[in-house]
Amino acid sequence: MKQWWDMKSDHFDTVLFFKVGKFYELYHMDAAIGVKELGLVFMKGDFAHSGFPEIAFGRYSECLIEKGYKIARVEQTETPQMM
Repeated sequence: MKQWWDMKSDHFDTVLFFKVGKFYELYHMDAAIGVKELGLVFMKGDFAHSGFPEIAFGRYSECLIEKGYKIARVEQTETPQMM
C-alpha cells in the first residue's frame, strides 16, 4: 500500500490501475470510482479495493476517459520469485 500512497500523492487527480498478476486492481478512492462508474464490486479485505481481469483494461480505461477521468496504468515488474 505504501507504493500506492506514494504514487497517489503525486497523481491525486488520476485513477491508478495497479497490475497484480493477471488482474488490475484499484485501491481506496480509486476503487470507489471503479464501483460507481464501472460497476465493479468491492473485494473483501482490510481496505477498499476492486479489480478486473487484465483483458478488460481497454474497455474500463476507455469508459473512465470518456467520463472525463485521467487514468494511469502501473505495471508489475517483479516476479513472484523476486518478492
